[in-house]
Amino acid sequence: MRIVLVVIFCMLSAVSTAQLTAASYSIKNLEANSKNGDFGTTFYGKDKIIFASSRRAPGVSNKKWDGNDQPFLDLYIGDVQSNGDITNVKPFSKSVNSKYHDAMVAFSPDLKHVYFTSNNYMHGELRSGNLKIFRATIGNNGHWKDIVTLPFNSDNYDTGHPSLSSDGTKLYFTSNMPGGYGDTDLYVVTVNDGHYGSPVNLGPTINSKHKEYTPFVDGTVLYFSSNRPGGKGGFDIYMTKLDGSLEKPINLGKPMNSRGDDISFIIDNETQSGYFSSNRRGGKGDDDIYSFKQETVNPICDQTVKGRFVDKLTKKPIPNVFATIYDAKGKKIRKVETLADGVFHFALKCDETYRIDGYKEDYFENKHELNTSNENGLENEITIELEEREIITRGGVEMLNIKSIEFELNKAELTKESKEELLKVVRLMNKFPTMVIEFGAHTDSRGGDGYNRMLSQKRANETVRYLIELGADPRRITGKGYGESKLLNKCSNGVKCTELEHKQNKRTEFVIIKN
Repeated sequence: MRIVLVVIFCMLSAVSTAQLTAASYSIKNLEANSKNGDFGTTFYGKDKIIFASSRRAPGVSNKKWDGNDQPFLDLYIGDVQSNGDITNVKPFSKSVNSKYHDAMVAFSPDLKHVYFTSNNYMHGELRSGNLKIFRATIGNNGHWKDIVTLPFNSDNYDTGHPSLSSDGTKLYFTSNMPGGYGDTDLYVVTVNDGHYGSPVNLGPTINSKHKEYTPFVDGTVLYFSSNRPGGKGGFDIYMTKLDGSLEKPINLGKPMNSRGDDISFIIDNETQSGYFSSNRRGGKGDDDIYSFKQETVNPICDQTVKGRFVDKLTKKPIPNVFATIYDAKGKKIRKVETLADGVFHFALKCDETYRIDGYKEDYFENKHELNTSNENGLENEITIELEEREIITRGGVEMLNIKSIEFELNKAELTKESKEELLKVVRLMNKFPTMVIEFGAHTDSRGGDGYNRMLSQKRANETVRYLIELGADPRRITGKGYGESKLLNKCSNGVKCTELEHKQNKRTEFVIIKN
């Protein structure tokens, strides 16, 4: 089926890569291959494979194509074995296998819809010689129904080789529609519940002036075949980044590529194994399916990590934590500060060891080690607990690590949030039964000196009263209002300061008198 592989479209219709080499692979020809053409594998769930074949089988049309005197292509299904073999091969859906070529399928993540490549053959009539992509709904009995042509198909050019992203929101395909860079180019359209965006060409760093075929997306990596110059033979398998950031695609090299045509690469990123098709010498038929195992790490494989910092005691998110990621040699890669949700994100490489440090003032620093796998596109999710320091030292003075107690404006009435924070004071007093503390209330310099002293004393009295109400020992806690007598900065009477500078002085402190 070499002619079909090379001309099926025609008949039916910025990171340097100089230092990058492909992963190492081991390959195996399958017993399931026939003496005719077998190619174009697609995963169907976790344990089945769909592929195209021109083999003769009961119940399948044996009408021959003039191109190679073999039966037209139909779809077959088989069981995937742990060693890569495909067994129990049989014809797939009679509702889609037509009198003409049917090949190259892609299934939605929920396996409820299928995209497939076929002649414009609908309702028993061959309407056009062009190759087109169709969509069908898979019924409960497994039959394909409600077959429709996609809106970007045309009688003036070919579309085919559909491949879906893992979430089903992007459909990649091959086409020789006008406006491309070469003979056939790779395109993508967005998919939204049966509605489609406009086709977008994947650009000149992926497409060439030659032919690009059989796209397959694994996370952020695109695999495809091309007959561009510099390959091992006819069509070679390449990989690149979907965003076009590589200067040129990476040839997978031997044994994946040969002097023949090598196409239809697919990989299971959990097992690091998959299939491709080739008409190289030594096969069982015209085109054969080969299984492979990826032995080393993909050089452009990448992952991400989504992490969250939480309080070790309360399990609540901690805002404004500095997250720093280091490589295996201890070299700092990046540092970010979290928002109110305590969440951070980092880009990672596959099969690497990282360390993520979390730092926030008045918390104990915590270090988390993360080992990435070989699974491309994986998002690692981690939670890092930080333990808050119970006792801190500021200005040479030991005090409890308690957030500043807040009051209603110009009043001594505690806010709801501060009442919850005072529960922590009682807990620490119970934990350290001999500790004696003084609660100090301070104001900024705005307002009269006497008024500030009076207001701060009222607030100190109310705070101590509430703590005693919660169970604190009245012999071990006192309160004092300092007003504006102990400012931390220059912002005394008559000095113009920012709101933030004034806020530094408007504070409360639980000073340890005896521990």
